Amino acid sequence: MTKRVARAWVGLVLGIAGTVPAASDASADCLRRVYNRSNFVLVVRNEAGPPVTLPPGRSVPVRLSRPGQIDVSAYCGIPGGEPVLHRTFDYEAVLDRCFVRFGDDLFVPQLGRGFFGTQETAPFTVNNPRQGDIVLGPAAQPACAVPSAVLSRRG
Repeated sequence: MTKRVARAWVGLVLGIAGTVPAASDASADCLRRVYNRSNFVLVVRNEAGPPVTLPPGRSVPVRLSRPGQIDVSAYCGIPGGEPVLHRTFDYEAVLDRCFVRFGDDLFVPQLGRGFFGTQETAPFTVNNPRQGDIVLGPAAQPACAVPSAVLSRRG
């Protein structure tokens, strides 16, 4: 074997050995956000972490890794009891693509996922402003019962 062939083999082996750790360090994690633009208090629970309480007008980052689910519950005040709204969203996290799945698989290759929205996401907006984001906006929300003592001007 000549020096040239030996160096080529060494270079090839080192090149392959150098790419193995780099490929195993690749992650499918994405950092996305849940926005609360409503008057409710949200509790966001991701499979990868503990629940997070989100007051009105705030947002929280959520790490999406491997396919999973995010549970979002809305409360009129301090979280506890029965939520006013509750949704569970499936998400995909593959390589650098993270998005919330909705809709069915009918005509996916032709029209894209969710063209026929059989999975209702309202009043939440998903995949906006970025793929994987979830927003609870101020429109079309159920009302919270307000005690009459709060509305009384008598004191």
